[in-house]
Amino acid sequence: MPMTAVMDGATTSDATTSRAAQRLLQYLHDTTDATWSIIQRPLGTAFPLESRHGTDEGFLCMATHGDDHRYQAIGEAVAMSLMLISEAEAKMPKAPTSADAMIGLGDDPAEGRIVAYFQPIVALRTGEVVAIEALARMQTPDGVLGPETFLSAFTSGNTMLALFDRMLESTLHFLSDHRHRMPDLSAAINFELAGIPEHGLAELINTRLVEFATEPDSLSIELNERVAYDLSDAALEELRNVIDLGVKLLIDDVPSSFRTLERLSGIAISGAKLDRRFVQQLSANDPTGSEVLAVLARAAEYRIEVIAEGVETQVQCDKLIQLGCNFGQGYFFAVPQPASSLATVLEAPLVSSW
Repeated sequence: MPMTAVMDGATTSDATTSRAAQRLLQYLHDTTDATWSIIQRPLGTAFPLESRHGTDEGFLCMATHGDDHRYQAIGEAVAMSLMLISEAEAKMPKAPTSADAMIGLGDDPAEGRIVAYFQPIVALRTGEVVAIEALARMQTPDGVLGPETFLSAFTSGNTMLALFDRMLESTLHFLSDHRHRMPDLSAAINFELAGIPEHGLAELINTRLVEFATEPDSLSIELNERVAYDLSDAALEELRNVIDLGVKLLIDDVPSSFRTLERLSGIAISGAKLDRRFVQQLSANDPTGSEVLAVLARAAEYRIEVIAEGVETQVQCDKLIQLGCNFGQGYFFAVPQPASSLATVLEAPLVSSW
């Protein structure tokens, strides 16, 4: 197993590079008074990372000032878990590492390509589909990968803009093909705030709209904050140029992104996405919906329409309606899917709870 990651100054195996494995190590640090690391050679009290084939892949090591035997059982259990994680990840399809390759600019077409999947946005009271959101997915010979496997390659302004254009083209193509059946359908496309250029964005969008004979008010851009950003005056002006076309702007993950409104002073924002963790609390930690109600109230002050993400149950849907949220999306209505199957899904209301 290659040695690639570092924790507490010790070189660690690939088993610890996954999010799940990192959480296991963090759990050990938080719940014991020992120092834990994964290294290639045993040091202190060592638990071998032994695969099911009998090969040693390194050691989970523990250093403590107390009795080393106190954590024997937990050390053995975590060592086994780390190896199971490593073996599972080895079987997963891998995404290309080049952003150019992923958006079709590389030399090897077999590496995998970014494609658009779509998830409906519905009117919660009627189940009527009012819009679709374009979501980037990676097609590889081994399967379709989610954004967590490849978005880290898109960190420069050029690659972010290229990814946006790929989603824009695919989305407008779908709207154009189905305009005769769904003339009022609109679409939202994600774009990183860090990728907003100082010029050319409005021109690109307008060119695509003309190419697919689509009205600007059919398009919304959902602004994300995955990467730290600092918009120049010219980039802010470019966002105003986009609005002047008739395209709407949304912000992602309220309430945490409400602060974005202060940084976008003077930029008209039409809508916002309610973070899924607040929707999930409606049937568990916050049955009264007080936190969601506070978010909706604040959004109303800005005259922003809220779309709830991650709606998974009838209870959540009904509670959102009671609280005054009009729109939502999530697995309760439909999973993200390619254009080929989406057309069938959109032919009828997805749910009607009221």
